[in-house]
Amino acid sequence: MATLAVHCALLAATANLINTHIPQSYMDEIFHIPQAQHYCANDFTSWDPKLTTPPGLYLISRALGSLFGNDLCNSIQALRATNLLFSIGLFLVLRRIIALLHPSTDTLSRNLFALALTWFPVLMFFNFVYYTDAGSTFFVLLCYMLVKQKQYTLAGLSGMISLSFRQTNIIWVTVFMALAIIDIVSLDDPLFDTVQSFGTTMNVIQQLVIKTCRRLSEIVKRLFFFCLALLAFMAFLIWNQGIVLGDRANHVAGLHFPQLFYFSSFLSFFAAPWILTDGAIKTFMHPNLARCLLCMGAACIMLYLIRHYTYEHPFLLSDNRHYTFYIWKRIYRRHWSVRFLVVPLYIISGWFNLHAIARNTTLLVVMGYLAGIVATLVPSPLLEFRYFIIPFLFYCLQLGPPQQRWRTWIALVVYATLHLVTIYLFVYRPFIWPHEPDQIQRFMW
Repeated sequence: MATLAVHCALLAATANLINTHIPQSYMDEIFHIPQAQHYCANDFTSWDPKLTTPPGLYLISRALGSLFGNDLCNSIQALRATNLLFSIGLFLVLRRIIALLHPSTDTLSRNLFALALTWFPVLMFFNFVYYTDAGSTFFVLLCYMLVKQKQYTLAGLSGMISLSFRQTNIIWVTVFMALAIIDIVSLDDPLFDTVQSFGTTMNVIQQLVIKTCRRLSEIVKRLFFFCLALLAFMAFLIWNQGIVLGDRANHVAGLHFPQLFYFSSFLSFFAAPWILTDGAIKTFMHPNLARCLLCMGAACIMLYLIRHYTYEHPFLLSDNRHYTFYIWKRIYRRHWSVRFLVVPLYIISGWFNLHAIARNTTLLVVMGYLAGIVATLVPSPLLEFRYFIIPFLFYCLQLGPPQQRWRTWIALVVYATLHLVTIYLFVYRPFIWPHEPDQIQRFMW
């Protein structure tokens, strides 16, 4: 189809540009590529202590090497191409999920929307370097797709594979397991927008617990591989004595609540073509007393959390290769008061984000999603846009293609432009650190 052909063409052109100008390993590739080459040589005992994630990516490369020849593992360009395959697969998975969630939309709208999500700039960039993001995202969303198709065994297997790419994917595997349970027990889960009271919420949760307990043996049987994934993860935590494999000094979990506010702003920016509708703007411009009181309460909570739980990771302050360094330096560190003054923006972005998803998603799905982003983002000490990839894509999948197709065209143009700018800076605007004059540094997400 045309949209897939366009995606493949962009992948091929970008990969050729990067491989031509940057044929050597860059940044974390200096850890990932040698590790993959150890695996391709059937050396499964060597492990670089700097690596923080499991060996799923290297095992996939090892499998591809068996199919196409181990010369694949000796080529940086060929190893990077592993992620191009994941990107193509992701487009097909996204298109299928959109069809399952929003069957009334037309084919062209679904294809364009899937293409836009596949071109999400943060994820798109990491298709061209040998990182774990493309594979991790593919298997997590494949798990979600299979859950929606009620193929729970395959979904559990996909979830287990996703854990071999990034151990924190256990959060999304657990969320998808909960969605599978809701389907199995045939729970009446109302649209979030129709819930009028806290009592209704508690009643839905109570019914879920009761029905789950009554059909527990059936659930365990049908979701065996989900249960196995949870048990395997618990065993890993005990064996590893923590969730991070290596470089633990720089990956200490904590309570970093402002991450939720950063993500809300990030989400509003990249989802703006779909959430800034005329109806949403008109509703926001006509507030009522209850909403004003709720916003005031939210502002007080945000101010408290910002005051006591803001954390500046050393990488955020020192690594000027990433966009987050400049956002933090030029906005948040301009003056101590800035982090408090942006609270109204957080409230506005949060309102638009919630308003958009509330009309398209059921109560328990929204609750599961919110629990997922809290569990994913709050423990992380580092402001890192890569952690936002799956939460962003899952959110947009709930929205679905808009009735006004031009909104998706705007997203495609914006995303493609950001991608081209990022690749241009990455390839053509290298720089050097004074303390490492023999190493070339490059801008990236």
